[in-house]
Amino acid sequence: MAVTYPLLDAGRKALSGLSLKAVALDLALANIEAEDGRVYLDVYRGEKISKAVFSAIEIHSMSVAEQSIIIWPDDPYDFPVFWCNLTQMPGMSFFIFDFMPVMDIVVWPEYGEKYLLGLVEMKANALEKLGDGVAEKHFDLSSLAGWAFSPYRTLFRLTEDGVTRIDPVIQEYGQAYVKLWQEAVPVLQAEEAAFCRRKKAAVRKIMAENDPGHPLMLGVFGEEKTEKVFEIVF
Repeated sequence: MAVTYPLLDAGRKALSGLSLKAVALDLALANIEAEDGRVYLDVYRGEKISKAVFSAIEIHSMSVAEQSIIIWPDDPYDFPVFWCNLTQMPGMSFFIFDFMPVMDIVVWPEYGEKYLLGLVEMKANALEKLGDGVAEKHFDLSSLAGWAFSPYRTLFRLTEDGVTRIDPVIQEYGQAYVKLWQEAVPVLQAEEAAFCRRKKAAVRKIMAENDPGHPLMLGVFGEEKTEKVFEIVF
């Protein structure tokens, strides 16, 4: 029986306006099967987009399943990194949505006004759509990867029923991101362009080095395959 990933399917629908083109992956990496787990990877590229990665990771012995979508803007563009993640485990599920900034919003406050303020309304809408499916709406990440997030990130703990309600939330976030992408123009100022490249590299590094799933994957899939997966995603 084919394995389905509802979050990834919802994300493809929400982000269809990006006109992404599939990137061929080695079949040994696109679908990794191990005795205690599975990895699924789907990679795309497009105009203004360096890569978009749709991934799913399952650890059978711990009953942990993660689905995520991450979109990296190409140079010389500074629109945010799209990040959507659903991690499910016995008794709890965590839902993350963010437009991660690739500029400093204190040095360039106009960047935050342009790209991040809309997240405030979208988070409020998400709470309304999910209703009592949200078990907890205010908690902090212990991982340093959270340092890359925007101040207005959505980070909820969901009930099982809440997980079934996320599609309209994904549609709103995805369509908003498509609009930002459509309006994005190249960064022309040398100082800003240089900082943007540095910030993108730093976001990749801090997320890859502090992903809480990395130790689990090493134990199930081995070092070589785990590192190759991380190279593809980040």
